[in-house]
Amino acid sequence: MHLPVTDMKFGIWHNGTTDVPLKETDEGLVIPDASVRGLHRDRQRVTRERIEHGVLAERRGFERLTFTEHHFVLTGIELSPNPLQSQTAIAARTEEIKLRQVANILSWHDPVRLAEQTALLDVISDGRVEVGVGRGYQGRENETLGQYWGGTVQDDEKNRASFEEKLDILRRAWTEDVLTHHDQFHDVPPTWTRWHHPQERAYLDDSVSEYDVEDFIDWEDGSVTETDLDPAYPNVVTAGGSTLRAISVFPRPVQEPHPQLWEPVGSPRSINFAARNGINPYLAGARDPTDIKKVVDMYYSAAEEAGWPDRRPEYDGEPFERPWDETRQRGFSIYVPVFNTEVADEETYERWLQGIKAYWQYLGFFGFAEGLPGAEGRHPIEQLRELDPAVLVERDLYVAGDAEDIIDRLAHISEVLGGEAIAFDIAFESVGLTGEEADEQLDAFAERVMPYFE
Repeated sequence: MHLPVTDMKFGIWHNGTTDVPLKETDEGLVIPDASVRGLHRDRQRVTRERIEHGVLAERRGFERLTFTEHHFVLTGIELSPNPLQSQTAIAARTEEIKLRQVANILSWHDPVRLAEQTALLDVISDGRVEVGVGRGYQGRENETLGQYWGGTVQDDEKNRASFEEKLDILRRAWTEDVLTHHDQFHDVPPTWTRWHHPQERAYLDDSVSEYDVEDFIDWEDGSVTETDLDPAYPNVVTAGGSTLRAISVFPRPVQEPHPQLWEPVGSPRSINFAARNGINPYLAGARDPTDIKKVVDMYYSAAEEAGWPDRRPEYDGEPFERPWDETRQRGFSIYVPVFNTEVADEETYERWLQGIKAYWQYLGFFGFAEGLPGAEGRHPIEQLRELDPAVLVERDLYVAGDAEDIIDRLAHISEVLGGEAIAFDIAFESVGLTGEEADEQLDAFAERVMPYFE
């Protein structure tokens, strides 16, 4: 038995996977054994079940709940079209669990609207929101939802430029009373916006306001005679010659100066960007501990080189503990899929393995097959069709076994990474498992694994 680090924190990952039965085609591809209409009914059911899973997570003592954002997945491998709305439902029924998205894909959002929505959830939850941001990689999603703001995956540099501009707007909308932004993808507000509003001018002219009219409005006196307007529709605001210079985005988040940002990382470029910008890195995808350590080392080296930037200015320049600083709430969160064989029969375990194969086949065709273990010299796509998911368990990329096996595996990861604390995101759902089965796994982990680390 490996000795664990001093402090171990646990969160929940939920990707909205389908719970319909699966089957394997003659070509070795795992697909849902359900009609498209049946998948629509399944997606409704899973939407409700993941909310119950999140509520159960708080009752069982988990610290964070992580939802992804994904759209249009025909085979039901993942479903999370609006993580903020789903977490709002959970916020209303919980008091302590932190609500994180990994990630809101900035390419698919107007950043001002996203700032409003995330801040609103932070207010409703009394400061429990952590906001994940990402760029997206699936063409069907990016080209459909990101077509307006440079979200294409066909042009990586354009996508990055759009992402960075949106991130800047998001942060400023959370923290600045007076927001103006004019750049490549967004005008906030557009320079041609007519805004001749006498009531707002009166407010800004009054001593109660700390800002002046010219901070918000380019006011043009005498540009409209109000009594000359059509009495049936006397629209003074657009008839006048004044234009809008800036906006205030309401509400402001409860957390100051704003919620902690997270970003899923993989490439050196994304790791360095997160480190330079005070963003916590999220390590999604099943990985070997030695690979995890390489990413952790790279991030902390980049953070040190950048001067340890933090979302809170009072901490800028101060190092934070690795791989997780509980006091600062800075560092890594590490995804680990877990299956306890003590609370499931062999048939359920085989379905869990089949779900792993289905999941990796979906992701693999996007280019992620290269990292799968297999015989040397074989093409990654060939491995996808012939993947034996049991190999992923044998190599500890997925954790399966009784409670003692799970404890040993998690302690081993913490031993490899070192440090005083480590934060895990545990995934209990899997393609083809029911919501009830995922809840049983969550319960078993809380009862048989978490007490050991406490």
